[in-house]
Amino acid sequence: MKRILLYIVFLMCFPLSANSQVSGKQFSLDDGTVNWENFAFTFHPKGKPVKCCTIGSDGKYKDVQYKIYPLKEEHNAGSIVEFVFRRSNYLGIKVNNDLVFVKKGDIAVNTRNYGGKTLYLYSRPDKKSPITFSTEKEHTAPIYDIDGDWVYVKLKDNNGKEVFGWMPPEMQCGSPFTTCP
Repeated sequence: MKRILLYIVFLMCFPLSANSQVSGKQFSLDDGTVNWENFAFTFHPKGKPVKCCTIGSDGKYKDVQYKIYPLKEEHNAGSIVEFVFRRSNYLGIKVNNDLVFVKKGDIAVNTRNYGGKTLYLYSRPDKKSPITFSTEKEHTAPIYDIDGDWVYVKLKDNNGKEVFGWMPPEMQCGSPFTTCP
């Protein structure tokens, strides 16, 4: 019953029609022609709901506008959202055409290094900057900062050590449900 309710809420927030609109960006989940730039998904590694806050009149984050619940069978991923900008310890995202804020690390992207391709993370959001980490393993990468289409993510190396770096847009997949082209 809980699974059905979550799916109904997901469909209400993000219809799976052939030409859905999220903040003016056209995408389609059913024909495979998605442009996933600036999209991510809510994510909590322990399966807790992600709280989406507004800013109060005093400029502090406080009013919970939405709670987006994860889907256990999708490895604790939740709803697809558009990331917009960062502010302090929060990231601005669009949910139901409302601008709300989530804590850094509460949205994620999957990596697009399919078939053993190498993913490179950089020290700055620029491919000319030094490489901080490389891997052939596919990851779900929590987002901690945004600069244009680039995202600053946290991954784990082969020894379980946390590594951070900037991921270029062509290596980001904002869908927890399918691979990106």
